[in-house]
Amino acid sequence: MLPVVLMKKMISNFSTMLLIDSGADYSMLTKEIARDALNIDLSRLEKEGKTTGIAGETEVAWVNVKVGFGQRGICFEEGIPFQIPLEEEKDPPLPILGRDPFFYRYRIDFRMGYTKDSSLGKFVIYPEKHKRSPTKYQKPMKIKGKH
Repeated sequence: MLPVVLMKKMISNFSTMLLIDSGADYSMLTKEIARDALNIDLSRLEKEGKTTGIAGETEVAWVNVKVGFGQRGICFEEGIPFQIPLEEEKDPPLPILGRDPFFYRYRIDFRMGYTKDSSLGKFVIYPEKHKRSPTKYQKPMKIKGKH
């Protein structure tokens, strides 16, 4: 879980925890956080597609939210697009921080073995420095060697 501050339109700042989910393509907020903490009028959101996840398939809207987070005195702010489920009983159990675009911009290292409890660990987040062009990886890589 990552402690964050969600910021929307300089009006609402809300401290919460986001589950960093490497298995989720996109980020998702619960309707309760969107409506009550960020003052988003859910009735005005337009359906922008469907998504499938742990709550099953649901129609979603997209909302951009600025997310503040940090570790050890180093703070970051990023605009993250979040899905908001529009069907009444399709909320995720926790707000989720998915791969796109967060994992492209930041490296997340999950580290285990720091306590006697093997289920406990920690993670470290730091900005990702891309040294190669992403367009290079859209084509199959040529592997050197004998064919």
